[in-house]
Amino acid sequence: MFYLYSVKYIVQRMFSLSKILTDKTPTINILDIGAMLEGEPRYNPLFQAGYAKLTLVEPNHEEATRLRAMYGSDARILESILGDGSPGLLNVTHYPGCNSMFEPDPSVIDKFASINTSPGSNFELKKTETVETVQLDQVFPKIKCDYIKIDVQGSELNILNHGEKILKDVFVIESEVEFLPIYKKQPLFGDLQIFMRAQGFVLHKFIDVASRCFRPMSFSDNVCEGMSQLLWADAIFVKSFTDLKDYSNIHLLKTAYIMHDIYGSFDLAFFLLSEHDKRTQTSYSLTYAKQLATFPELPKFMLNFKEFV
Repeated sequence: MFYLYSVKYIVQRMFSLSKILTDKTPTINILDIGAMLEGEPRYNPLFQAGYAKLTLVEPNHEEATRLRAMYGSDARILESILGDGSPGLLNVTHYPGCNSMFEPDPSVIDKFASINTSPGSNFELKKTETVETVQLDQVFPKIKCDYIKIDVQGSELNILNHGEKILKDVFVIESEVEFLPIYKKQPLFGDLQIFMRAQGFVLHKFIDVASRCFRPMSFSDNVCEGMSQLLWADAIFVKSFTDLKDYSNIHLLKTAYIMHDIYGSFDLAFFLLSEHDKRTQTSYSLTYAKQLATFPELPKFMLNFKEFV
């Protein structure tokens, strides 16, 4: 919904895993669904280093044009509206980042500071449009994707539910999830988690957790600072690690690279590198542990509150 936070500072303060993997550093195939620019994407350091191939899906033409200006021919950019393949109604709001196949719910939204459905506010419903949707598996019948980032205002479950072929190759998914129905009849986190478990994924962690104060209370000049009610977050799912038989050697390295460079999950990266070392007699995990030990404290990136727009 509001995608501004970047963990690039973690890598800048520390190091990229490519420093250890050197010429064995894998290229990550990234699919970003709902790729509207609202700050630097988390994966940009990988892309800038030459270790990422991007496919960006952004149906808003103006936003897709901005992406083309930013990435040029270095990214595949599609303006498709993903869904179940049938026509649907797109709810167009004052702020394009709040557009959704679900209708904004004033009975929920208007109870919280800084979000609103009134005229001129971010969730104001301007109009509805009939649109054609395409199933993810139909758009990408041949693509192999390692990592998905998806932020589509309540349609995450519907899109992924029609992309099960692609999900077989995916090992990391970042999805925005809601804990309250910001949009009418939208699936919530629990619904998505049930689906993800059925696809062989486990919840790794929440990042960029959003809260807002109930109106009319305010205890800070920052209207985006919450007090108690969770509204939404980015949920990171990874392919189940209880049995690593589904991880090929290259998938171990790819997932470790994503976990270290994008999410600062140093323990999981070490766990995966250790398995790779057992299989291939490499020593990446030892080198990694020695490198981590040079830092007096490792930054933590989980359950952080996102208190800005």
